[in-house]
Amino acid sequence: MPRIDDYKAAIALAVAELQKINPQRLSGLSRCEYGYEDTREWLIVPYFGQPRLVSWPEVRVNPPEGQGELPLTEQILILHYLLHTSGEPLSGREIDFRSVPEGGFYWSAFVSRAKKPLLETFGHDLELYLKVAEALGGTIGTQGDASATYQAFPLVPITHVLWRGDEEFPPEANILFDETIPSHLSTEDIAALAGSSVYRLMAAAYKMRKSH
Repeated sequence: MPRIDDYKAAIALAVAELQKINPQRLSGLSRCEYGYEDTREWLIVPYFGQPRLVSWPEVRVNPPEGQGELPLTEQILILHYLLHTSGEPLSGREIDFRSVPEGGFYWSAFVSRAKKPLLETFGHDLELYLKVAEALGGTIGTQGDASATYQAFPLVPITHVLWRGDEEFPPEANILFDETIPSHLSTEDIAALAGSSVYRLMAAAYKMRKSH
């Protein structure tokens, strides 16, 4: 697992690169709203439907009012999306993680970070999955026995697909992306984002179970 120092170094590198880029130009590429006042500029980046304000010239991912610092992994993903997005529009054709560049190399990390937790939490309770997905703004789909799509970033949807197990086969799951995702994020970031899409649901499921 990366150490906190590695995360901080990744943030510092991304910040240094983004300080050289005009945020107004980035706004069009990333499909994020641009704003300015005096010498300060910012972009509002929707992250799983939650607005995140990234301010210039210092380039900082500001926490929502009244909240503490955002998780370092979330800050990295937001900064990397702004840094790497090419602005390529969605094609509407989906691929799985093995189809992204070097997806095979990162496959075991992807499974342990995203696919396995998704299956362990929801594989035997698809009704809970759909309830949590809806509560977190997912668009319920028709793939598999339960599926939902989440807008991670304006140009990055993520779809979870789950299949019920039976006497013969255990439950199964897959996570799909628009085929353009490599033009918005690196393969390592795609794996991390897939994990984030699952952890949000796990936390909500835990709260839901606790309240019943």
